[in-house]
This record gives sequence, structure tokens and C-alpha cells, in this order.
Amino acid sequence: MLAALALAPLLLAQAPTGPFPVKAVLVKGNRLLTAAQVTQAAGILPGQSVRPADMDRAMQKLLSCGYFDRVSYRYEPRDSGYALEWDITEVTVFYPVAFEDLPLKTPAAKLLLLQLDPLFGDKIPATQEVLRRYEDALNQAIQPPTPEDRIRAALAPNDKGELVATFRPRRPLPSVYQVDFTGNKLIRSEELRPILAGAATGVIYKESDFRDILDIKIRPLYEARGRLKVAFPEITTAKAPENFGLNVTVRVLEGEEYNLGEIRFAGEEGRAEDWLKIGNFRQGVTANMNEVEEGRRRMELAIKRTGFLDAKVSARRTLNEERKTVDMDFSFSPGPRYSFDKLLIRGLDIISEPEIRKIWGLQPGAPFNPEYPDFFLNKIREDGVFDNLGETKALAAVNAQTHTVEVTLVFKGAPPPPARKPRTRP
Repeated sequence: MLAALALAPLLLAQAPTGPFPVKAVLVKGNRLLTAAQVTQAAGILPGQSVRPADMDRAMQKLLSCGYFDRVSYRYEPRDSGYALEWDITEVTVFYPVAFEDLPLKTPAAKLLLLQLDPLFGDKIPATQEVLRRYEDALNQAIQPPTPEDRIRAALAPNDKGELVATFRPRRPLPSVYQVDFTGNKLIRSEELRPILAGAATGVIYKESDFRDILDIKIRPLYEARGRLKVAFPEITTAKAPENFGLNVTVRVLEGEEYNLGEIRFAGEEGRAEDWLKIGNFRQGVTANMNEVEEGRRRMELAIKRTGFLDAKVSARRTLNEERKTVDMDFSFSPGPRYSFDKLLIRGLDIISEPEIRKIWGLQPGAPFNPEYPDFFLNKIREDGVFDNLGETKALAAVNAQTHTVEVTLVFKGAPPPPARKPRTRP
């Protein structure tokens, strides 16, 4: 029968009186850590000879390392020696690890901490013992020249809003002062700089975030000119002499120009000509991906006008390197069809409201066109139905269970009775 030395002494018949050989080491209760990690961290390995006091010290070592809430051990005779079993409860929450603005590259920093601590991995607990131990190891390896350069660990959100155990210097994060470009020919730096300045200047610099800004602000400029493989292979930073910000330089590889190739409509081949017109796609010319995206949106809106309010049109591009073309495949997910339910009117008197209802063209049960309510109000205004018409708005209440829509037309004030009936067909 196993005996728990952490809780009670062994029977004298089983308790070793001197050093004894460890034949096997087992671990139970681990979730994220491996048995090998726990065994190495404890420091008692199969083949060693130990005393009971050595196991007590190993248990205290595990308890004080910051990875465990509870540790106990048990052992029993086995094969002319003893089998040792660790029973552990890990700290509840482990966090991803990140390294920012260090002289060491991330792989080197991870290797350093792994050599220090076999428990180190892609996720660690954010206990004080763990963070301080890793801070000390990194500072000892880096030998920071000033107090502000010393490494500090803290929980901080990443770009997805997830908490990450982040190791970085104590000094405040630098912000972008100005940006310049090299390698660009198609679009001059004088055009690129002001576009990026509004989004990047004064923003705390992190390369991953800065690359996101490049993808949002600069990449579309090139893709509108058919440069679908534009890349930013190198970003360098230097302290701005004017202040504590950074001068950032982006190297641009503009790539070759691509033309718009084949355009396919999955499941809609019979209406290909209609979709080509709706999307206004021009095959054989420079692939302007901004126009392609606008065409995708027009197709999606055309489907929604027929009552399919949840419709999605997705696009997939395929590059043909030999012909330097990009083929587009569009797929359609219309979803359920919504119908018009009823009309509510606010702000009109008992004379005006019936007249507006008469000229409202959408009948209950008809497919709901989400553009019709605003079109109707604009038509009322254009046709002068009311003198001095004030603010109006249309509210659409969508019922996702019944797939129906209730529309409320709001008229500010009390306009005079209708002067004449307009034609309100969309």
C-alpha cells in the first residue's frame, strides 16, 4: 500500500533507514506540464539514490517554484528499490509568453529560460515567483546598461485582447515619430507618407501592430494597381533626434502587375452574365482589387434587396504566376428569406397617416427590401408631399426567429396634410 510521507510517516517495515535507489518516478495531477518537466524540476530521477530528507527538499522546491498550488509525494518498494509518485495541483491559469524590445531574439530568450527551468514553456503562470525568477535570468544574461533597460514582466493584452506574460524593458514604449519608404517606384514616398502618418504617427510602436497598419493603409493602394504580391520584408527603426520617438523605415517590394483573369460564380453559373454586370467586373485589365471588393458588395446587396437579409458573398483569389493573372471565385450564402410584416407610423396626425399608408408600396408577406423604407421617405421629401417636412427616419425591427421585419416611420413634428400623392415605386 502506498504511503503519503507528506501527510504521515511510513510503516517502519517499509521506511528506508538510509539511502535507497529510486527505480521509477511517476506524476499525477498534471494538466499542462508533462511528467518529464515535473520530474526534472524536482531533481530526483530514476537511478539515483536518495534519503527521505532529499524528497522533502524536492517537494519544497516544487512548492516554492510558483507553478503549483499543492504538492505531495508517495513511494513504495519496487524491484529492490522504491517507486516515487508526485501528486501535484498546478496553478489554475497559465498565460502565453511574449518578449518585446529585447537585445535577445525570442528563440534565444526562450532557450535561456528553458535551460534555467525545465517547467518553462509556451505558457506560464503569472505568479510572482515565476515572473521574478525569469526577470532575473534575463537581466543577468543581458546586463542592461541603465535601470530603464532592466527587463520587467507584466500581464498585458495582445492585439486579440488576450492577457500575455510580457517581458520587456522598464522604459516607456516608444511611439512612431515619422515614417519613410525605400524600394518603392510605382507609388512615390510623398504619396505614401501622409497616408500612413495619420494612422501611425504618435502610436506606440510594435512591429506586429505597425504591419497591421501597413496592410490596412498601404497594401490596398498597391492592390488597386494590380500589385497583389506587394511585401514589406524589412522594417527598421532609429531614435528620432528631435524627441524620444522612432523614425521608422519600411522597405517595399512592389512585385509584378496582375490582370483580372477568370471570374467564376459557384452555384450561379446560369446567371454568370447577370453577376458580371452587377459586379462590373472587367476581365483582362489590371486587377484593381478595390473595385473587385466593391463588386462583391454590390452582388451581396443585390441579394439582400430580394429579402435575403443575411446574405453573404465570399471571394477567393487564385494567382496564376505564369500568366500573371488573378482568378476570382465567388460563393453565395443567401440564408433565410425575410418578409415585410407591418408598418408603424409616428408623428403624423389622423389625417396624414392614412394617406401615407396608401402610398406605402410594400405589402405584408412580400420579400423585404432593406433599402425601401429610406427610399420611400426620400421620395416623400422629393415629391413635396408635406410642406416644410422636418426630420424623418426609418427603423427596421428584424425578427430572426420568424424572419419578418416590422418598419416604423418617424416624422418629427406634425406636417400639414398631404398635398399630393407621389409615385413611390423603387
